[in-house]
Amino acid sequence: MKQLRTQFRVVFALVLREARVRHGRTRIGYLWAIIEPVLLTTILTVLFTQFRTDSPMEGGFALFFATGVLAFQAYRNPSQYVSGAFDQNQQLFNYPLVKPMDAAYARMLLDVATNLFVMFLVLSFQVIVFDAPLPADVPRMSLALFLLFAMSFGAGTSLAVLRRFWPSMINVYLVIMGPAFFVSCVFFSLDSVPTFYREILAINPLVHGVEGFRAGYYSIYPDSDLNMLYLFGWVVVLNCFGLVGEWLTRFKNI
Repeated sequence: MKQLRTQFRVVFALVLREARVRHGRTRIGYLWAIIEPVLLTTILTVLFTQFRTDSPMEGGFALFFATGVLAFQAYRNPSQYVSGAFDQNQQLFNYPLVKPMDAAYARMLLDVATNLFVMFLVLSFQVIVFDAPLPADVPRMSLALFLLFAMSFGAGTSLAVLRRFWPSMINVYLVIMGPAFFVSCVFFSLDSVPTFYREILAINPLVHGVEGFRAGYYSIYPDSDLNMLYLFGWVVVLNCFGLVGEWLTRFKNI
């Protein structure tokens, strides 16, 4: 228990440090975390309303795209942020109490808190201003969100381990995340895709996370192709790779 309390204090101190370093040095600060999903949702809404007059779901295009963008960012943002926890905090590891995984935990906690706060603001705005419906199944939304966060931590730590050998790996990951935005059901539903392409898209675990989040928000949503167990499998594999890989490579640079 004493070790756990010590680690908790270390992680909490690192969270405060990361908050100052990440957001405290710019004028926009935390506002950019809100501006980005709002901007993406607005652009998608404006573009699609020019070509379609029928709304895909109750609440209109804005709510449909907001749920997709927010769910996708729940994976993308923490995974990219956690991936730099090891190589960007090397000096801190000279202190005996600070371990590499403490930095990863701190970054994950900070980004999860930021994402949840942004989700609350954006979805509340949709409900109050655009008269969007309230979430129908909050536990189901929470499960999908938890799996997305858990997978992002596994992906982030796995990337952090790989960056010990190939620092440019993060550039490859950023390139992959670009097209991933377009094939993760952010601005369309899996049910609207022809069967052949639906089976291909279903290989992407992010599809199940994003669609699972939406299926929890809407009272009626086509979810016959969702497989949360498949998403959970990715969570287990990525976290095992990241945690075991960090332990095996911990003293590589010493």
